[in-house]
Amino acid sequence: MAADFDDVPGYLATVPESHRAALEALYEQIKELYPEATEHIKWSQPLFKLDGDTLCAFKAFKNHSSLGVWSTSALSRVGDLLDGYDHAESTVRFPPDKPLPKKVLEAILHERAKEIRGD
Repeated sequence: MAADFDDVPGYLATVPESHRAALEALYEQIKELYPEATEHIKWSQPLFKLDGDTLCAFKAFKNHSSLGVWSTSALSRVGDLLDGYDHAESTVRFPPDKPLPKKVLEAILHERAKEIRGD
């Protein structure tokens, strides 16, 4: 089934109001931190590429939103910054009323960007 949007603002317009503010803030922060990242829609979610590799993606679900980084180790390197958030190997889940703080997002994306760039 095709998505009813073809860019990130279009995706955000489809997100339930309860989740929208947190994801709009996340979107703006990603653009601020990595302005060179390219924006895509893949698997019906916003996805950002850095130097041709996936930096991150986000998506709203019924009871939470998620940030995925396509890395088995980037999240493990941010230490206790993820305390209080449900997370797995490459995904952080957060409720709409507890969005990821910018310092957490910055740490996660920094670790993923290091992997992409071989730092």
